[in-house]
Amino acid sequence: MKKIALMIAGMTMVFTAFVTMTAWYGSGRNVAAEESTTAIKSTPYKVDLNSASIRELKQLPGMGPELAERVLQHRPYHKLDELISRKVLGRKEFARIKERIRVNPTQAGNSMP
Repeated sequence: MKKIALMIAGMTMVFTAFVTMTAWYGSGRNVAAEESTTAIKSTPYKVDLNSASIRELKQLPGMGPELAERVLQHRPYHKLDELISRKVLGRKEFARIKERIRVNPTQAGNSMP
């Protein structure tokens, strides 16, 4: 009877160790997957205002065909604030897309002598 009790206790310990290691290993993999997903989400593709097509501009949040056409008509841009100063977009519209846009200075005509 004592041998059976020791065998059951030993099997329980092995099983507990196995479950603990599996849970620990699995949680580490999930954290790594979440970190890589967060890194991807935090660095979205930015649309260059000086070279983007109307189709690319329309994919920005809240950007309809009229706004996209207005952005195209006022090119080239040297800085992002020109969207507001040239009255291409309002402040709310600009705030909605500012993290998803950029201005490539070489395309804006800012060449160095």
